[in-house]
Amino acid sequence: MRGAFTIPLLLASLPTHAEPWACQMSVQCQNLDCHPIDDAYALIAADHEGQLFLTSPAGDQPMERLTPRGNVPAAYGGAGDAALGQLLTIIEDGRAVLTIHGYDGPARTTTIYGTCADD
Repeated sequence: MRGAFTIPLLLASLPTHAEPWACQMSVQCQNLDCHPIDDAYALIAADHEGQLFLTSPAGDQPMERLTPRGNVPAAYGGAGDAALGQLLTIIEDGRAVLTIHGYDGPARTTTIYGTCADD
């Protein structure tokens, strides 16, 4: 009987991660050209309905959770102005990668690396 409580207790003790995320991005790459940056990003629920937004130096863009809430790796995606597609992935140790895909002219991809922590 004691063993029946072990698994629920272990699961309850595992850390969960969820929004909001505060991210500090440190490297930006376009094609093979990479350079250091120092940009703050945040993934927040900014309205009463819980709609997620990615705030960045470029402005706020709506995002959708692509993985179950509280799970890590956590993935979020969105599409914004100027035919912009975005995918943010955060792994267990807080490392993050954000890819931004522009397709309103010549196809281009920007990849941004950094770290995120759940607030």
